[in-house]
Amino acid sequence: MSRNIAIFDLDYTLTKRGTWGRFIIQQVLTRPHLWLPMLFAAGWTQWRYRRGALPRIAVKEVMMKPAIVGWSRTKLDARAQDFARREVKHGLRPGARRQWDVHNQNGDILIIASAAVDILVTPIAALLGADYALATDMDWDADMRLKPHFKSQNCYGPEKLRRVKTLLAQHPELKQTNTNITMYSDSYSDLEVLTFADVGVAVNPDARLRAVARQYGLRVVDWTQ
Repeated sequence: MSRNIAIFDLDYTLTKRGTWGRFIIQQVLTRPHLWLPMLFAAGWTQWRYRRGALPRIAVKEVMMKPAIVGWSRTKLDARAQDFARREVKHGLRPGARRQWDVHNQNGDILIIASAAVDILVTPIAALLGADYALATDMDWDADMRLKPHFKSQNCYGPEKLRRVKTLLAQHPELKQTNTNITMYSDSYSDLEVLTFADVGVAVNPDARLRAVARQYGLRVVDWTQ
């Protein structure tokens, strides 16, 4: 029997706030000597990214380097698990959790596809009972310590659509003739995935996505309540 597919973005779609920046800040709270240099580097990198001089993933890397590069995977996984538990308990949009539970009760295949990092996305997906999780993958050296660059491309924009299509190709049983795909996202950056899906849902959309939602036949929903 075929099952429908529901794909959820994470930050500002399932969650009320972004995950990566808050996780990094938590790791430097007890190291105030890092606050100013990290904020300056992140701001400068963000400015250059917005002007097309750097890829978006560079913003993640510049925050990661002073804060957690060189940490063991065991330590980071433990911190990420704690973060995930708090996020699932307190950080989800109320409407997002209700819609997730509806899909779950219907027996649908649940996927989180996010530009957030895998050490955060994977435990959140596991706690919610997701079937698959797509994220930006971190990289580890031979001693399982975090490298300063990511293993995968940023799971963002066209790359997110490529990852979704790759997942479906690797698991052809997921997409059968009468299977419908629904995609939920707050961001214009996910427009390609939203329009690839049979049903695209703009969740508390940013200004650019809201402006084109009707043009692309997207539903607009409010999950703040």
